[in-house]
Amino acid sequence: YDLAKRVLSKRLPDYVNINKIHSVFPTITITVLSTLFTATPPGVHGIMGWKIFDKRRGRIIDLLKEKSYKINLESYLPKESVILTSYEENVLRFTKMVSGERMIIPYYSPWDAFTQAYNLAQNDSPFIFLYLPYVDMVSHHLGPYSEHTIRVAREVMDLTFKLANDVKEKYDVIVTADHGHVPVKGYVRVSEEILKIVDFPPFGGARNLMFISKRNPKEWLEENYDMAIFDKEKLKNICGGDNVPDFAGVPLSNMVYDYWDDEEEKTYLGSHGGLSKEEIEIPLIVISKKG
Repeated sequence: YDLAKRVLSKRLPDYVNINKIHSVFPTITITVLSTLFTATPPGVHGIMGWKIFDKRRGRIIDLLKEKSYKINLESYLPKESVILTSYEENVLRFTKMVSGERMIIPYYSPWDAFTQAYNLAQNDSPFIFLYLPYVDMVSHHLGPYSEHTIRVAREVMDLTFKLANDVKEKYDVIVTADHGHVPVKGYVRVSEEILKIVDFPPFGGARNLMFISKRNPKEWLEENYDMAIFDKEKLKNICGGDNVPDFAGVPLSNMVYDYWDDEEEKTYLGSHGGLSKEEIEIPLIVISKKG
């Protein structure tokens, strides 16, 4: 939200409204998109990050790597809805995972994305969902408040305003984000000693470690890492349903905690997944010229 305000400052005409709303926890793309497409919270749909615990098979599934794994979600969107997403393999695949079999159209560049959105609007598509991963990608690699991230965010919004102006007679344009970012302050490898406490390795993500365990890992984790530990009852409240793990660890600082030794994660200057103000507060921008 802070980045959006910075990008949009002194640039808002009367027909544009920006408000602050909250993402869901975990603040992870696959989790938030599952909520957006189903109108159900994470505690109902159960997609708690890229690494999930599959109760049927009793193992952890990495949704980014296990390409044949299927997620069956029911979407509320009209069957005629169209979803535009990047042709990049993983982005295209996880969009298909959560879309409830709605029409998926890949695009090859930001300009192609907005051109296709405009053409679909001329064909009276009832709902067009355009997913743009570029601000997130740049923020991960160069930091959420870097000149590069701000420039990308500004250029995306410029294209969005142009599209909104071009389709103003037929459509309102609503802009939001799946999550925010925090600047990464350091990387911590989670010790395999954790397996003496919990029943399975942690899943979820680097700023939202999830645990299945008959024993309570709270004391051990808080003694060894700067985390807040939530039990199942607290998670049911935070995540809006019963489909949650036994425990979750959320960093209290801007550190990332990795059990799986993710080489790319080690290089990130921006990250997300936790419950900080920067991660959970997102913009809701409504562009409407129809009055």
